[in-house]
Amino acid sequence: MLIPLTSALLVFFSLAGGLVAEVFSSFFFTYVTRPYDIGDRVYVATPGQGPVLYSLIVKDIEVMRTHFLTANGEAMVVSNSSVKNMALTNLSRSGKLTLLVQLMVPVATQSSKINELLEAITSYVSDGSGDWSACDNQFGEAALDKGHLLLNIWPTSVYAAHEIMAIYAAKSRLLLFCHAYMQAANIEYIMPVLPMRDSPGPRAGLAGVVEQALSAAAVGKLTAAKGQGDGGGGGLPFGLTAKQA
Repeated sequence: MLIPLTSALLVFFSLAGGLVAEVFSSFFFTYVTRPYDIGDRVYVATPGQGPVLYSLIVKDIEVMRTHFLTANGEAMVVSNSSVKNMALTNLSRSGKLTLLVQLMVPVATQSSKINELLEAITSYVSDGSGDWSACDNQFGEAALDKGHLLLNIWPTSVYAAHEIMAIYAAKSRLLLFCHAYMQAANIEYIMPVLPMRDSPGPRAGLAGVVEQALSAAAVGKLTAAKGQGDGGGGGLPFGLTAKQA
């Protein structure tokens, strides 16, 4: 009688211990570590990977779970024990955001034109836009097989990192400026032509002899069919007769 009771107590305390540990860790994560507050905009992702969802807004915080609102206004509930094992970025507690904006220019573009484009972007960022505080321009990659050069533009936004819509609107205006300037400077992107494919030469040895024989037989059948279809053209292509040949 004593042994079954002891086993039952051990099972109960084991289960209760796991539950108590989960409650305590969730409470410590939410109210002591406190990675976010209600109203904060955050990114949640698997460590070492990019976020699958767009930014989330913290709607409510409980001991065991947190309520989020997605970018589309949908309500989402996630357990705190799951959130504490994820990589969490709090945009509301971050500083100014620096974006990577990539531009493609044709390989045939002169270097003076590229420098002119980069100087125009720097002038737009520092003087004319009001959306950006600084900008770093770099030559990213020469994708010669694809026919373009890649330019990396790193503008720093004047908006806080959690002002997502304002940042996206500023990025859109920057891209429109780059597009309009490239059009005015006659920098046009043209897809590269397809590479030419050389036909392989005849093979040597017995395989080459067989291949040539099969080709000759196929040509003979084709010319014979052509002659019959043209009312007896002598079996020669292009309407040639035996005398003309």
